[in-house]
Amino acid sequence: MKKYILIVLMASCTFAARAQKLDKLRIDKITGDTTLLTKEQVLANPFTIPGHYLAGNIMKGKDYCVLSLHLKDGMDIQYSVLSGDKAIVKFADGKLLELKAIGDTYSSLISYANPAVAESSLAFDLTGTDIAELKNRKIAVIRINTSLGPFDYDIKDGKSEIIKKQLELIMKR
Repeated sequence: MKKYILIVLMASCTFAARAQKLDKLRIDKITGDTTLLTKEQVLANPFTIPGHYLAGNIMKGKDYCVLSLHLKDGMDIQYSVLSGDKAIVKFADGKLLELKAIGDTYSSLISYANPAVAESSLAFDLTGTDIAELKNRKIAVIRINTSLGPFDYDIKDGKSEIIKKQLELIMKR
């Protein structure tokens, strides 16, 4: 029994540490500017089926910081999130944070999935105030407004820490 508990503890430490890793640095060949990117981590799995989730990561460049959200949903329909559309982050204390989408994004159907799955990758601009809020509060829900209406994702306590850790890692560089 102790062996199984040790294996579970080691696996959970491995998954927790993964949220604290940077992806490869990207260096612009012309300007020499460096872009930092954290590894994508699953934030919510609303259908509790593998492959259906909300995942996120942080990207930071010379003059910007972006929250990237990757959606995969078990829907055989297409939707869009247009520039200026909002994601609303609700914190555990009830406070709301609105983030604006950067650019137009259209979902695509994954042809090899059965049943069909729609996916999209969205980017939201983060200001200094947004970063402070995300680092200091616990996320409860993320709502993404789409052409089909809002998609809501409940964020469990452990998953709420992922964005905090990613921000801490990327902002100290």
